[in-house]
Amino acid sequence: MEQINNVMDLMNLLDSVEYGWMDMDKNTYVNTEKGFKKKFVLQKPEDVLTSKVGTCYDQVELERAVFKELGLKFNTYFMVYYDAKKLFTHTFAVYEENEKFYWFEHAWEENKGIHEYLSLYDLLKDVKSIFEKNKKLKNIDLDYLCIYKYKKPKFHIGLKDFYKHCENGENVLI
Repeated sequence: MEQINNVMDLMNLLDSVEYGWMDMDKNTYVNTEKGFKKKFVLQKPEDVLTSKVGTCYDQVELERAVFKELGLKFNTYFMVYYDAKKLFTHTFAVYEENEKFYWFEHAWEENKGIHEYLSLYDLLKDVKSIFEKNKKLKNIDLDYLCIYKYKKPKFHIGLKDFYKHCENGENVLI
């Protein structure tokens, strides 16, 4: 992996990664969800750097690897809204430094950046609120929005196994 000395180096490195996904045959897709549910596989961090594409799931795993290398205290979160017709999800990483909490966001383009908070509660509450205001989710019932803190998953697993892994994490009540 490239030399990364801090979180800004990571953000700059991620700027070379497009939002997209890889299938089990290592084919990559950008700007399409066709086949995503059946063919998606979670990439290893080095795969993201090679393929230059990644969903939020893939990018968070690269962030996890770098945060660990940098010695940061961090956690990863899976947010999911269960609707009878659709499933909306997002993963993101949070790190702690100097008694503050930081939402590190690259994949969700309109919220890209490093956002600072005084508490983890305030951070998660804000991310949840932003997720709720997403144009696709207007007037959602927040009872169906869940946040799970999850550990490192296996790589090259499919979408259903990834969701299952995240949902077996710690349910965070906000």
